[in-house]
Amino acid sequence: MAVDDREMERVQVEEVELVSTGLLSSYDRLRRRIVEALERRGRLGRALSEPLMLAPDLLVLLARLCMDRDVSPASRRLIVGALAYFLTPVDMLPEAFLGVGGFLDDVVLASLVLSHSLDAELEPLAVKHWSGNQNLRVVLADVSGAGAALLGVSLYERLKGFLVRRGVNVEDDV
Repeated sequence: MAVDDREMERVQVEEVELVSTGLLSSYDRLRRRIVEALERRGRLGRALSEPLMLAPDLLVLLARLCMDRDVSPASRRLIVGALAYFLTPVDMLPEAFLGVGGFLDDVVLASLVLSHSLDAELEPLAVKHWSGNQNLRVVLADVSGAGAALLGVSLYERLKGFLVRRGVNVEDDV
């Protein structure tokens, strides 16, 4: 790699880090809020901890993809919609009333939208912006496949219908 290429790569990494700075404080606050709530809930908290701990990672991924100019307009519209749903405190499982448990529908919706959108063009960008420890494809498949178990069949079907009406193809795993 030439010196100019390395310098350009360093500048690009710095730009991504600068963009992420504001997101990281939101990420940290959300993660801390989830951890504290799960600790108070004991056994129930342990059962929901893995999917709920994905909430901050998915939130940051959606935000980073929204800001990435290489994301196609069609994918960006779906991602912006998923981010808006995520940030809205009153949705199918309202965080305003349920606390951190209300993020379960956000996690499932984000996973379904990203699974639908993750094509050959978007996947490298999503992997680049993913902060999670696990493989992104595996996480999305696991959460999408467990959607009905996490939310209950009735709520999952409502969420699925909401997405289908917006052009998101949701595989029938129920």
